[in-house]
Amino acid sequence: MNKVKEKAKSANFPYFIRYVTVFTLIFGTMTVLILQIMRSGIYSSVDGTLRNYSQNSEATVLAALRSLKSYTDNIAGIEKDLKNIEAPLSANSEVLLFNEDGEALSTNSHLLDTNNIQLDAKKKFYQIRQVEMRTTFGKKERFREICFPLELAQPIDGIAYAAVLINTSQIESTNQRNENTVIMVMLIFWSISLLASYYLAKLTMVPLLDSVQRQKAFIENASHELRTPLAVLQNRLEGLFRKPQATILEESESVAASLEEVRNMRKLIANLLSMARRDDGIDPVLETIDAQFFEDTLENFELVAEENGKQFTYINEFQGQIQSDKSLLKQLLTILFDNAIKYTEDEGQVGIHLFSQDRNGDLRIQVWDDGIGIPDAEKARVFDRFYQVDKARTRQSTGFGLGLALAKQIISALNASIQVKDNSPKGTIFEIVLSKESKKRYRNRNRKNASS
Repeated sequence: MNKVKEKAKSANFPYFIRYVTVFTLIFGTMTVLILQIMRSGIYSSVDGTLRNYSQNSEATVLAALRSLKSYTDNIAGIEKDLKNIEAPLSANSEVLLFNEDGEALSTNSHLLDTNNIQLDAKKKFYQIRQVEMRTTFGKKERFREICFPLELAQPIDGIAYAAVLINTSQIESTNQRNENTVIMVMLIFWSISLLASYYLAKLTMVPLLDSVQRQKAFIENASHELRTPLAVLQNRLEGLFRKPQATILEESESVAASLEEVRNMRKLIANLLSMARRDDGIDPVLETIDAQFFEDTLENFELVAEENGKQFTYINEFQGQIQSDKSLLKQLLTILFDNAIKYTEDEGQVGIHLFSQDRNGDLRIQVWDDGIGIPDAEKARVFDRFYQVDKARTRQSTGFGLGLALAKQIISALNASIQVKDNSPKGTIFEIVLSKESKKRYRNRNRKNASS
């Protein structure tokens, strides 16, 4: 019982109920429709036969008189006019004749006990009804019946009405078995749908739980990162509050440190907003990018490297053209370049190498440095949000562990790939591969978006 309560409280349970409800409605509707169709057509053939006899009094009388010994003399006269009429009934059918008073004429019926049968004056003629009558064996059977007055070209004395009955007990029994089979099959499939609902509920919750987990970790990490600059600001401001007579020049160090923490928080918030936007999906805008784009970008990087006291080397061996998103590609290069600058010592070396060595024309971009490198155990996690290989070094470099996470999202949006390698003799290489196949996929996706 406790397990059932735990399942009911689980996150999967509402989705399980929804799927079960949908499947129940589907199978319930199908069952009702199938049964309705089966029941609506069960008597169509029988009712057609009854109507045929009600419209042909001569054929009906001929079928009945053959079993009436007292009226055999009238058969010959009727048969002369019935050369083109098929009068015989099936084995489960019976024709009853009645006189003007509504009394049934004695018959040699092999189906019915006609001793107490009398035509009900309240019955409407030519209307098909479902009746229950007792057979000669004393068993109650169900019949479809139609009563009508006889309209004969040669009237027969003592015969005014007729009732045609067709036994439907066997038809109804067969139909009941078929209905039970349909219901059983639907119940089996409905039972299978319970398992399918449970599986679909779990499948539905996987991305939701993953998203919730990532948001939870994201908030926890963001709170952790904001805690330090806020604590620094609080301490600095409290220190200034304790020295009301001090001048700005005397406390310039505290003010500068506070401003630095404010800048750090602004940068962190900007990165958080960028990550949130990227989580909603990136839709690259494709355009032709040639070698000059990389030349301009790398020249700007050279100036930044000089300002940061790093030696920058770039080699651009790519002279072709690619289809990609300029803004995203530049942001990707900037993130990797900034990462290399940030974690390389003064007078260290940073470089970017662009080339295409494959026959299929894939563009390869290597961003390298000669810093302390990344341990093999950490390489798989460097693209996680807020993950920092060296916490102390990251604090000094004002990093938050978001840059490479952004880079990974851009790589995914560009249908590219990225690898982290060791540089020789020390340092790290980030290698990006933009393939032609990804360009084709992009082109197709853009066409679909344009058509929609």
